[in-house]
Amino acid sequence: MSLATAACRQDGIGGVAGESVRAAVAEARRLASLQDAEEGANLQAAAERIVELLPQLTDADKPVAARILWRAGLYDEAAGLGDLAEIGALAARSEDGVHLLPLFARVETDADRLQLLHLHRQWGQRLEARAAARPIARPPRALRPPGEPKRLGILSSDLRRHVVGYFAHPLFNHLDARFQLYVYSSHGGPGTAAQQWFAARATAFRQLPPDDREAAELIAADDLDMLIDLGGPTAGNRPGVLAYRAAPKQVSWLGYPHSLGLEAIDHVIVDPYLRPPRPELMIETPLVMPACWIAMSPAAFQAEPAVAPAAPVARNGYVTFGTANDPYKFSPRLLRSWARIVAAVPGSRFMVIRPEAGAASFREAFVGHFAAEGVAAERLDFRPLRGAVRELYGEMDIALDSFPLTGGVTTCEALWMGVPTVTLVGPALYERVSFSILSNVGLADLAADTVEDYERVAVALASDRARIVELRRSLREGVLAHPLGQPRAFARAFYDLLAAALEGQAR
Repeated sequence: MSLATAACRQDGIGGVAGESVRAAVAEARRLASLQDAEEGANLQAAAERIVELLPQLTDADKPVAARILWRAGLYDEAAGLGDLAEIGALAARSEDGVHLLPLFARVETDADRLQLLHLHRQWGQRLEARAAARPIARPPRALRPPGEPKRLGILSSDLRRHVVGYFAHPLFNHLDARFQLYVYSSHGGPGTAAQQWFAARATAFRQLPPDDREAAELIAADDLDMLIDLGGPTAGNRPGVLAYRAAPKQVSWLGYPHSLGLEAIDHVIVDPYLRPPRPELMIETPLVMPACWIAMSPAAFQAEPAVAPAAPVARNGYVTFGTANDPYKFSPRLLRSWARIVAAVPGSRFMVIRPEAGAASFREAFVGHFAAEGVAAERLDFRPLRGAVRELYGEMDIALDSFPLTGGVTTCEALWMGVPTVTLVGPALYERVSFSILSNVGLADLAADTVEDYERVAVALASDRARIVELRRSLREGVLAHPLGQPRAFARAFYDLLAAALEGQAR
């Protein structure tokens, strides 16, 4: 939908007519968040409502509006609300910080990377100023007998059936006698079997009160040695608790691919591939795992569904590229790059596995950008699906990663289902997640350093049908033979790293 169309609607029955703009934006946000059979249609309706409201939006409404428009493929309309710095400044003033993550897709230059880091620091300073105004009461540190286990706190809303829970699973499945685990959950939903599994393996599992200061005092009362945050400013998590420094050492890991912006966070856990080569692109001091910063747990990556016995190219006669990444990671620049790859491989197709594909504006964005590179709409295959997507990898030969914010669990899932992923590597942490994953399964050659090389690597792989067929046959076994597929070894290395950090010997 164009802005001109929106302006016309403002003069007709589509206008807000006495309705509170803030309430209308809130309703659009609610509609866009619904995950049901009508998810695509709901997103389309939400985006159209935001377009109608564009002339009346306040600054406070713009981060929400931009996020909805971007996800629906209305990139020009979203950009019209402000550039990275402008929308970012508004997002940094928001209460929970959830609007920072959608800004990653707008990063194109080194100045943008530094701007994003600055925005996170601004947001973190707000949290720290609030904490400094109401400091918590800290109990005195207890003297413990020599050899008593260290107390390790885990702060997360996602220790349940969630991707964060999947990757945290090895730490609970392979407990280390040197540590006791104290879990602090901010998940407000009902307890589930998965949550109960985590709770049963922890020394303590505590539900946090809604106030950050009270939550920090509850954590401080447990006299932790270290607190690890798994969520950052993502939905349902409580990074504001960290601003009170409820533990003497605080660490970020897993759930947020960027420095959180809090001086109260001492470290971030990375690996040699994930670690940014330029220290100025991080705030925290890295703790570096010897091989991989995550591992694929059997709890999530199981034998079923089985890998499709044959690569699609073997039966179709053409290569099928595709993506299952979240559209907040997409951009016009990315779509045009994908389109150039498809255009360079005669007869190839591109599959999009996302519930947003049910939104007309989302499909139109793909069709328009691919057409600009000479790819007809008939070569695009939209699958509006959420959830059980692994079976559809049986119809995909090569996954094309998003950039600059790369995939994580989507890259792992693709590899598990026998589908190689081509990724673009950049200097910032969020540009290196898939590079770490590929390097830890022996496929670092599928990681490129420039957009041009990314496209070249993808086209070259598409031309090597024998390798596509072989990877389909061998990738799952390859994952299990490499660090990414060895959760027990990962857990041991993880606990060794924390023990060294607490002893002041971390690298």
